[in-house]
Amino acid sequence: MIKKELIKEIIREFHTSELPASKKRNLTIPLNTGKVISITGVRRSGKTYMLFETIKRLLSSGIPKEKVLYINLEDERFDLRLEDLDLILQAYRELYPDIRLSECYLLFDEVQNIQGWERFIRRLHDKVTRNIFITGSSSRLLSREIATSLRGRTLTYEIFPLSFAEYLHFHDIEIDIYNPITKAKIVNLFEQFLLYGGFPEIIGL
Repeated sequence: MIKKELIKEIIREFHTSELPASKKRNLTIPLNTGKVISITGVRRSGKTYMLFETIKRLLSSGIPKEKVLYINLEDERFDLRLEDLDLILQAYRELYPDIRLSECYLLFDEVQNIQGWERFIRRLHDKVTRNIFITGSSSRLLSREIATSLRGRTLTYEIFPLSFAEYLHFHDIEIDIYNPITKAKIVNLFEQFLLYGGFPEIIGL
């Protein structure tokens, strides 16, 4: 099946590529809760990079990258409907027949792009693995809607644009208001922060 073969290529592309550079946010997502971890927020607030940071923590803890399955459902190559989602599991099993899915970490980015996604995620949680992470843009997926859809199976975290402390961290500025050079940089960055806001892509991340 052509669609399944394409999914295999996308999975292998992730496993053989380097993760993008990212900066740690003040929020840390828990790893092994037995719940579906739902990350919501406005577009461009950093949800995807929060997933990348989570993946890096998994790898640092000794989890092989092949046991981490990251799927970006905004990737136009997928063009999936609800009835196609099981192809992701089939493709993964065929690529890695010796790895049990119950040991894997499944991360689905922008899950709201698939109508009826909650039925698929509920089945995964109940029958496949408890290690599931999803993101959704809050313009189309509210925290209360996730809680209702997943019926007690989820913990939801909302991502906001950068706080000013995070903004300074992203600029590699250590806060020291008694150092006149640092203080001048902080004042200058605060003016930029007020003018342009705290979306990470403004800084280039």
